[in-house]
Amino acid sequence: NPMRKFPIASDETLDSICGGNVKILQRRAGYRFNLDPILLAHFAVDAFDSPEQSVIDLGTGSLIIPLVLRKLGQQNLVGLELQPSLYALARKNLHLNESETEITLVLGDIREVEHQFEPRAFSQVICNPPYRAQKEGKLNPDPEKAIARHQVHCSLEDVIQAARYLLKDRGGLSIVYPATRLTDAMASLHAAELSPKCLRMVHPHASKPANLILLHALKRSRSQLTVMPPLIVHQERSSGFHPEVQQMLD
Repeated sequence: NPMRKFPIASDETLDSICGGNVKILQRRAGYRFNLDPILLAHFAVDAFDSPEQSVIDLGTGSLIIPLVLRKLGQQNLVGLELQPSLYALARKNLHLNESETEITLVLGDIREVEHQFEPRAFSQVICNPPYRAQKEGKLNPDPEKAIARHQVHCSLEDVIQAARYLLKDRGGLSIVYPATRLTDAMASLHAAELSPKCLRMVHPHASKPANLILLHALKRSRSQLTVMPPLIVHQERSSGFHPEVQQMLD
């Protein structure tokens, strides 16, 4: 029983998603994942060519994205995490979900991927990058939360440059990012020879403007951009999730 080897500490909680098929230990007071990585994992896997493709998740945190991708059938997965505290938690989650044969966990910096990986080593890169500039809003005193949410150690440009190094030609980068920064993301991708291939706007309700984008871009490809139907998170006049999102969680 993996829980015997990795019991829940007093400062941790055990949460389940994907109908209970993915178990995640999280810090009670540290960084805790939200819906974004679950939406991103489901969006990204639709862009993958095969389950055998090599995939790396940059800034994997508690390992949530690789674990969801594994449940969706992906096999050759790597999670890269900078913070030793989250890396230790991700190791627990790796063993708790008995995923050692499909997922490799690496402690390292997105800005220094050339020291840990060969160039063009991956077919797919996925990332839920920090959204906020350091000067934007109050910096959280908890280091885990501050690094995960603010661009303390990583910006979108850092993610894109890492993807450019790690991706094979025609390999893909998938990100989730604020809708208000769509033009910035497009410009940064084009500058790094990554062409937007697929875009999906995420709306909290059907009547509300989009607050997030899901974006997939290809390295050194001239493919045209496809704008998918919008993804609606919550049902109108209800706190419940839209059926498509509920299906992801189930």
